[in-house]
This record gives sequence, structure tokens and C-alpha cells, in this order.
Amino acid sequence: MTVAVNRVLLAFRNWDERKKELDPLLKTGAADASTINRLQLDHLRQAAHRLRRSVRPDEKPFMLLLNNQVAKLEKQLFPNLLRRIFSQLKDILFDGPAYLKQQQQQREQNLEMLKIQLKDAGLGSISGRLEQHLDQDQKQVRLPMDCQLGPEKRLTLYMNFHKDPYGNFQLEQISGALHENGKIVKAQEFKLSEWPNLKTNQIWSLLEGRALRQHYTDATGHENNRWVELGPNTVQHYDPDYGFDIRTALDALPAITRNKDELVRYLENGQQVPTYWKQGRAYLGIQVQADPANRTIKLLDDKLQPITAEKLNQKIQEQGSKVKVLSAPVQKNRKGVKNGHHQ
Repeated sequence: MTVAVNRVLLAFRNWDERKKELDPLLKTGAADASTINRLQLDHLRQAAHRLRRSVRPDEKPFMLLLNNQVAKLEKQLFPNLLRRIFSQLKDILFDGPAYLKQQQQQREQNLEMLKIQLKDAGLGSISGRLEQHLDQDQKQVRLPMDCQLGPEKRLTLYMNFHKDPYGNFQLEQISGALHENGKIVKAQEFKLSEWPNLKTNQIWSLLEGRALRQHYTDATGHENNRWVELGPNTVQHYDPDYGFDIRTALDALPAITRNKDELVRYLENGQQVPTYWKQGRAYLGIQVQADPANRTIKLLDDKLQPITAEKLNQKIQEQGSKVKVLSAPVQKNRKGVKNGHHQ
């Protein structure tokens, strides 16, 4: 069972991290203790506004610590009682509500953009949980997702969200692992800066050992394409000029029957595609996938074992009448209309 993070302590911890960044300025004289105290007061006041409406019972004792620290800083910064009361009223009546409104608008826009991104990536099923898991006081969140692929096979994904300098969560990395019979067969971390528009079915294909054609931005800032697959220890990228064209490879194997545009699209997406191997009027069910390493289409039999074109032809000849035969379409006589007259 996951233990909920204490958001009050997290607010203190976040300030400690921020203060470490400010310490060099304090040492060089670019900032003084009063400025640091003012920044800390603003930070803790904002945390108090965020948490006040949603504080959990286990966090309430720690809210006393936060409020005490706020009061201590107010006394240090505003020793004059009237100025201190004015600052408190301004925070309660104006600064606090304005901050909460701005935060709410920003959060709604951020979550909406993330939900669109997740839906496009095939991860729409976790969208409804974002509000619960992307806590504003956390800088990074790791959200799991488990997909059962079969009786003995499953895919686990971890979406890694990080908060950017503007306070918005960004989906920066997806970690994937393919499990079979309770053991991890393959695992890989995908940084979305290097894998733009990555889809879950592409992650599955890559972990299964299949190659896909990746759209990416090269070092010059231009959009480009290249074949990519996961090697034994690292990602294998093929140069954009590498001589493998999926359509040309399909032309070299005319016995593969299926809409060619559809095949090209699926194979470039890294999928293993069911189709048929046709010889005359007989055909066998096969699976195909892209094989850029050998500049060809990998052929798999009905048991998903690699097979050659020669062996498929031989198998059709050996099985003879046992192989399915494509029947000719039945021509139906139908009266037509020509020049307005029935024939």
C-alpha cells in the first residue's frame, strides 16, 4: 500500500532546496537575510493557501508548525504591529485568493494538455487519475500502469512526470518492461525528448524485439525518419540514408496478400501483421514484420516461427488439398439500365 506524502513537510523540504540555490547569492551579497525571509514567507503562505482546504487529518498537526513559522517570519519582517496586520489582511483578502485562482487556471490547463497527450499515446485510461496523483507540492511523480497481454505475458509502464520551471507537470519519460512467466524479458526507458509522439503499442513492439520507423528532429532541427530497434544493451538507430524501404521490400515478396498501403503503415509502426502467403489459388496464414537489419520482411508461420519464402511454397505444395483455396466470386446476373432502357 502506497503511503500518502505529507504535503506540509514537502513544502518545508521544497523551501530548503530552494534556499540552497539562493545561498551563493547570500554569500556574495547579492541578497540579504531580509530578502531570503521574505521569499520564505511568500513560499509558506502560498503552501498554506493550497493546503488549507484539503489538509488531511494526518497533516493537521504539521499545519501548526507551518502557521507558527509563518507567524515568526511575519514578526521578523514586520515588527510594527499595524504593518504586520496590514500584510496579513492583504494576504488573506487579495494575494491569497489571486494566487489560488491563478493556480487553479494553470492546473486545469496543464491537466487538459496532459490528458490529450496521454490519449494520443494510448494512455487515456489513466487520465482520470491525474488530479489525484499530480500533487502541486511534488516535483516529480511516477504513475504505474499494467497491461495483461496474455496468460503468461504482461506489459508494465511507468509514466514519469516532472514539474518544469513554470510549475507545470510534463510527461518526460515512459519506462516499459515486458514480463513473461513472471520474469522481465526486456526493459527500456524512453525519454520523450528523444521519442516524440511515442505510442504504447510502439513501446510494446520495441520490447518484443520489432523495429519501427521513427519520426524525429535531427541535430539541424529538421524533421527526419529512421529505423530503430532495441539491441541487446542499447537502442539501435539506423542512419536515415540506410537503404531499407518497406514498400520495396514488399514488392520483392508479391506472394504476401493484403492492402499494401495498410501493410506499409502497420509495419513502419513496428507491428506484427497477420496476412496470407498466396500461391495460385492456395494460401497460408502467416505473420510479417519489418526487418531493417536484413533489409527485408521477416516471415513467421502460424506458430510465430521464422520461415522462408521457399519453405512456404514447399509447404503449400506438400499440403496440397489441405491448404485453403480462394474461391472465385460468384457473378450474379442483374438487369442493368442503359440510356434509360432496361436490358
